[in-house]
Amino acid sequence: MSADRGSAFLALWNGIDHGAARAEYEAWHTFEHVPERVGLPGFVYGRRYAGEDGYFTLYGLQSLAALDSPAYADVIANPTPWSERMRPRLSAFVRRPCVLQAQAGSSWGTALTTVMATTADPEAWSLLAAQALEQAVQQGRLLRAMAGVVPAERSLCYPVGGERIAKPVAGETTVVLLAEHIDEEACTQGGQWWSGRMQGLHLGEPRKALFRLQSHVERAQLPVPAAGRRAPLPDLMARYAIR
Repeated sequence: MSADRGSAFLALWNGIDHGAARAEYEAWHTFEHVPERVGLPGFVYGRRYAGEDGYFTLYGLQSLAALDSPAYADVIANPTPWSERMRPRLSAFVRRPCVLQAQAGSSWGTALTTVMATTADPEAWSLLAAQALEQAVQQGRLLRAMAGVVPAERSLCYPVGGERIAKPVAGETTVVLLAEHIDEEACTQGGQWWSGRMQGLHLGEPRKALFRLQSHVERAQLPVPAAGRRAPLPDLMARYAIR
């Protein structure tokens, strides 16, 4: 894996409480929220996706230590006015910090299939995932793919967002597959092939979803203040009526 792309990623799935909030959510998330997060120490990039049943956000991290920084704790404890207004509108919230086990492909795709599952053998899962994703890219089944494992101690440590997480089950580890291609049909087919290769190591039925890319931001191209947080966007927030 490339050092400059980091050794971890943060995967987040969510919906919104009602359709009338979609335009405001997408403006807030695109222009304020994701750039604010990518501007924090240890974040590398942020990618936003939309699907039929909600949204998916992917943050590339130098390591999971990015989620332990004082700067990250500050944005969680002290949200911007717009973030504070939007937090209650999030629904079906799922957050999984992952250690990157393998990745393949040099191009980003516009369609993404996410697969979240559990395994009893994360080492064997990681080895097979690396082999399968490399094969998928070489054969043109996928344009890009990533595999990550959620450390057990990271599963229950997020103070906001509304997700109700059951206690970890002994012997079960959460794993995440991210499969990209040039369009939704090709991505679905490639994701099914890769997920099928991994099926023998999955406990139960994986949770799958299909998304399309909405925006991408790189820390290297983002104006980041020398000290402190990125400024909020009250003028853009004011365009949207409080509902």
